[in-house]
Amino acid sequence: MNSDGAEVNVARLVKGARHAARQTQAGLAKRAGVSRGTVAAIETGARSPSWEMLSVLLAAAGKQMRIELEPLDDDVRRAVSAHSGDTSAADDLSMTLSLMEGLVDLEYRFEGLAAAALLGAPISLADPIELALPDGPEAVEWLAALVRTGAAAVTPVGRAHPLDGVRTAEGVARLVELGEGGRFTLEIWLRTFLVRFAPPEVAGRAVLVVGEQAPLRAQPLHEIETTDRDAARVLRLLREQAQDARG
Repeated sequence: MNSDGAEVNVARLVKGARHAARQTQAGLAKRAGVSRGTVAAIETGARSPSWEMLSVLLAAAGKQMRIELEPLDDDVRRAVSAHSGDTSAADDLSMTLSLMEGLVDLEYRFEGLAAAALLGAPISLADPIELALPDGPEAVEWLAALVRTGAAAVTPVGRAHPLDGVRTAEGVARLVELGEGGRFTLEIWLRTFLVRFAPPEVAGRAVLVVGEQAPLRAQPLHEIETTDRDAARVLRLLREQAQDARG
């Protein structure tokens, strides 16, 4: 990562240094004491050089690397700052929500990275979107109605195909039994949701986010967990900022 927080493209770096020095791959290889194939593999991205190898290649092209230190998470702070005021995630998801008739009447909540994106994290809103429904007859019947009308398809997690014959509340209840961890995918309006039934007091614990078409309910920031290292760094910073704002 360079001083601006962007990932360094090693292949482009080596190739650019070689071109600037007006050398061929064979010429650079000879000066660096490596094979032409090694240079070619690095420039195409097929091989990642060690730090020592990269230094040797750049030196052969008349260049040297300089390391600059910056405060921890400065790249994340820049990304969060640049993303401030961006409502595209909320606007995008609220459009889909407005077409999912009846969902706004349930105490649902979006969870995981989708919730993080709604709460201002510079994270792309990508399918599947995690959605928690309150465990109870209203949510079960809402889902069954979607399937009955053909507006949605449901597939238990761990199964390859949608579950046929899910037309009743009893059929929807089978999803909890068949899906791994009680989760299932819901495909509707060209979007895919990863759904779970949660205790009403859990699903109802949400932060309201303004969307262009409809308001949205998101999992509170302090409850969001992720195994994505980059997303975890963003969440940690947002939590710190929220804590500082509360004083």
